[in-house]
Amino acid sequence: MGGWAAVGKARGSRPAGREKNAWEEWWMADKKRVVILGAGYGGIHAAKTLQKMLGRDEAEITLIDKNDRHILLTELHEVAGARVHEDSVQIPLADIFGRSRVRVVQDLITGIDLERKVLTSESAEYPYDYLILACGSEPEFYGIPGMAENALTLWSLEDARRIRAHVRRMFELASAESDPVKRQELLTFVVGGGGFTGVEMAGELAEWVPDLCREFGISRFSVTVYVVEALPRILPTLAENLACRAAEVMRAKGITVLTNSPIVEVKPDELTLKSGAKIRTRTVIWTGGVRTTTFLQDKGFNCKKRGRLVVNEYLQADGHSDVYAVGDNCLFVDEKGELPALVESALQGGACAARNIAADIKGAPKRKFRPHLHGVMVSIGSHYSVADLMGISLWSYPATVMKHLVNLHYQSGVGGLRVILKYLRHEMINARGVLSGLMKHANVKVSLAWLVILRVFLGYEWLLSGIGKIREGFLVSGDKLVSGSSLMPMGPGTPGWYRWFMETFVFPHALFFQWVVTLTELALGLALIFGLFTTLAALGSIFMNVNFALSGAGGDIWFVMVSIAMLAGAGRAFGLDYYVMPFLGEVVKGALPKSWVSHGRQAASAGGTK
Repeated sequence: MGGWAAVGKARGSRPAGREKNAWEEWWMADKKRVVILGAGYGGIHAAKTLQKMLGRDEAEITLIDKNDRHILLTELHEVAGARVHEDSVQIPLADIFGRSRVRVVQDLITGIDLERKVLTSESAEYPYDYLILACGSEPEFYGIPGMAENALTLWSLEDARRIRAHVRRMFELASAESDPVKRQELLTFVVGGGGFTGVEMAGELAEWVPDLCREFGISRFSVTVYVVEALPRILPTLAENLACRAAEVMRAKGITVLTNSPIVEVKPDELTLKSGAKIRTRTVIWTGGVRTTTFLQDKGFNCKKRGRLVVNEYLQADGHSDVYAVGDNCLFVDEKGELPALVESALQGGACAARNIAADIKGAPKRKFRPHLHGVMVSIGSHYSVADLMGISLWSYPATVMKHLVNLHYQSGVGGLRVILKYLRHEMINARGVLSGLMKHANVKVSLAWLVILRVFLGYEWLLSGIGKIREGFLVSGDKLVSGSSLMPMGPGTPGWYRWFMETFVFPHALFFQWVVTLTELALGLALIFGLFTTLAALGSIFMNVNFALSGAGGDIWFVMVSIAMLAGAGRAFGLDYYVMPFLGEVVKGALPKSWVSHGRQAASAGGTK
């Protein structure tokens, strides 16, 4: 996932080809060079993890990509379907790493010399001690005649732009076409592949079609959208009940779903199925499979299925202990089977590779990769989704909300509050659709919706943090809050009085405080999600972040800002505070002496008659 080449020239980076001076040689003598190739999901997460775990004097971290921005590949269908502006799927790398120690380089890497440990481009060389391959993938055409030449793909921002422009062009041509056969060709759209990307692309097309019909004066019934899948059902990796729901929704949106229908040939104006049936069309969007980028082929790696690199339990490439592969680049197999090519796989793989490199530099033992996949989500247009989350099936609006929360969670870790606000603006305000249309007519409702969304997201983050601490053993072993630990270190900026408090009270009773921290995070998460005692939860959120910042564990300032926003009564909208707070007010009022209540009413009345 992601491009394979990296961002803009970093501040203070040495120009390619210039010899190092004596000072630079001394400075770099004891530092390891870690190079990450690809600024996709896995590469970004690896870079951010390395930065947290390695000091400035331990390693130089370089991220290389051909683009100067991180592309959210899982959201490209929204751009292709003209639902959101393309800015919504781009995060400039300067916004992610502008104030970090990660050196970002924009360059197109053309070669890897495994013996010399050097990456090469047309104009520069990049030596490394450790290399993380996060180069992403590209479409797999399976040798289908005419597919590569005549089909559109959806695996880059350029692809999404091309699809969007092409679809509009078909409607434009159809509006001026008098021949009914040619007109039908122009208005027939085929999505090849019924996996996640194919279903999401078809959903966007179906939602866009009515707008295009109105714009160009074309009847909705003249337009046909197909999803063609070779297997017996769409979304084969999802539970069957969810796949069936998705198929029903797609048919209700006017999408024709063809299963057991492998495509055997694609021509400029025609598609042929294995059954011999032909579909006349000028538009085939191929989403039927991906393979590791061909750049990694014939580079000396052990490549197997779809070009993916065979890796060991530490994600090291077979035969190359200094090279790690993550995401779509690695073929990882454990007792659960082959690791699927998902965003979550890439994120966890990037973090694992980074931790193992940091451990190797520090002389600590490496940890085996133990993926914990939480599920998958698929959207069918802007308002309907299906999701399988740890065996729990969700559909319709609950699944859509969860999809947004997951997107917010990822983007908050990447770019913080600014990226979050941009996402909310694009998805809730600027996007095409009923929700955005309604929100534009009521400023109060817009503000209210933003508070609710932020409240639920903040609660979701706290809940995930608490669950993560349980998995890390915070309730079992009292070694997580010990000074100098990898999880909760005390940084050099920790004030003396706070250090004294930690060393005097916390460290001797570490397990107790670990329980307190973990349970508090869980309680904050549930309180904010359900909108119960929101003001107290917001104050607790601020208190926890301040403590994390004081201890050097890295409190997030934007978490504090969002928590402050929650003090405006965010729980009274779509929250239990709407019911609980008035009830508690009546209870308190009933418990007070009547004279107090009467006096209070008189004072209020006097103040109101002035």
